[in-house]
Amino acid sequence: MKRRYLFVLNPISGNGDDREEVKEQLFQQLHGIDLEVWETTGKEDDPKRIRDILSSENWDGVLVGGGDGTVKIVVEAAVGTDLPIGIVPLGSANGLATCFGIHSISDACHAILMDRTKAVDLWRINDEIFVHLSDFGFNAGLVKRSRYESTRGMMAYFMSSFAQFTELKPYHFTIKLEEEVIEVDAKMLVIANGSKYGTGALINPNGKVDDGLFEIVVLNPEGFEEILRLSVELFKGTLADSEMVKIWSANKVEISNPDGADFQIDGEVMPKTATIKVYPVDEKINFYCLE
Repeated sequence: MKRRYLFVLNPISGNGDDREEVKEQLFQQLHGIDLEVWETTGKEDDPKRIRDILSSENWDGVLVGGGDGTVKIVVEAAVGTDLPIGIVPLGSANGLATCFGIHSISDACHAILMDRTKAVDLWRINDEIFVHLSDFGFNAGLVKRSRYESTRGMMAYFMSSFAQFTELKPYHFTIKLEEEVIEVDAKMLVIANGSKYGTGALINPNGKVDDGLFEIVVLNPEGFEEILRLSVELFKGTLADSEMVKIWSANKVEISNPDGADFQIDGEVMPKTATIKVYPVDEKINFYCLE
């Protein structure tokens, strides 16, 4: 009997790939699997609509065509269903897919056909589901800036980063762990369940998506020379050894953001947020993976 999957496709994600070509590749490579395509609308009720589809029929899994933000929407809809999720990386930011060794449509199909999955921890940040990476400061600011660019995709992301560098400044944060209160100034503060951004930058070198912990990563380089050195360390995977970086592991935390630094969760810019609480969700989600 053929397996049956819902394919949730974000029609405007990434670099504007030919959606018919994407569908054709999936249909050709996923032998023995029937796909039903549903396209996101960008409206707030997308998770509910996906949840309704998943609960009204029998499915063997869900595929997500898009970036980290689209994955977040599908996870919100699929929590509690026990359905595995396969990421088809089409977005501007595909960090979670990168963590799973999935860099292309062919990689995604290979993982699904191998039926190899990993049970990934889920968290909530206030009322929002959180799967991969969330941050305050520099990266959140450039994600916000890139949303207003006339082009989408990785090129728009990099163009925004140059403009964002001119506004790089430190923000004050209060980090409340179970037994410690920490005051820090940082250009960027990351809550990391996963390890990599879509660019391949290794922001959380020792992080694991299935160990019941997330990491709080604080980066505070001073001047262009330190920024350049930090950038090299991000891609070499040596960030944990840098004197410009501090890392804590936790399973819950409260973070105050009195300076109003920009804030994003899994590629989605959030409204101005003075305080966040991060805490675990009881359920896990199984993702198809190659590593």
